[in-house]
Amino acid sequence: MSDLVPPAPAETDFAPPIQVLYVPRPRQRYWLHVLLLLVTVFTTLVVGSRMEYNFQHGRPAFLLEDTDSFFPVRWALEQPSRLLWGLPFASTLMLILLAHEMGHYLYCVYYGVNATLPFFIPAPTLIGTLGAFIRIRSPIRSRTALFDIGVAGPIAGFVVATAVLIFALPLS
Repeated sequence: MSDLVPPAPAETDFAPPIQVLYVPRPRQRYWLHVLLLLVTVFTTLVVGSRMEYNFQHGRPAFLLEDTDSFFPVRWALEQPSRLLWGLPFASTLMLILLAHEMGHYLYCVYYGVNATLPFFIPAPTLIGTLGAFIRIRSPIRSRTALFDIGVAGPIAGFVVATAVLIFALPLS
C-alpha cells in the first residue's frame, strides 16, 4: 500500500469584504414629468383636431391650407372648442403610449431597478409627439430582468391598442 497523505489544511483566509457604496436615489422631478405630459397632450390635441376637421370637410388627413404653418396651433386656438375634436385621437394615442412606458416602469420597480417615470416628448409632427421614454439609472442584474423589462412595454401597449381597436372598430 502506498503511504497515506495527510489532508491539506483548510484555508481560513477569506476574501476581504467588498466595499459597497450606497448612492441615494436622486429626487424625482415630478413637475417636469407633468409638464411634458400636458404639453404632449396639447400637441396631440391640436393635430387630432386638425385631422378631424379635414375628415369632416372631405380632405386628406394631413392637408394644411396655405395660411397654416406646419403645426396648426394658431388655427386650433382661434376657436378653443376645436380642440375637443382631437380628444379621441389624443386620448387613444396617449393611452397607448402611457401603457407602453408604464409597462417598462412597473417591471423596473418589480426587479428593483432604479428608473424614472416616463418622459413624454411633445413635438409638432404628424402625430403631435415623438413618443416617450424612461431613464434607467441602475444596472439590470440578470438577463431575465432585462428581458422582462424590455418586453413588458410592447405587451402592455399591445393590450391597450387591442382593447381600443375592439371598442372603436364598431364605431367607425
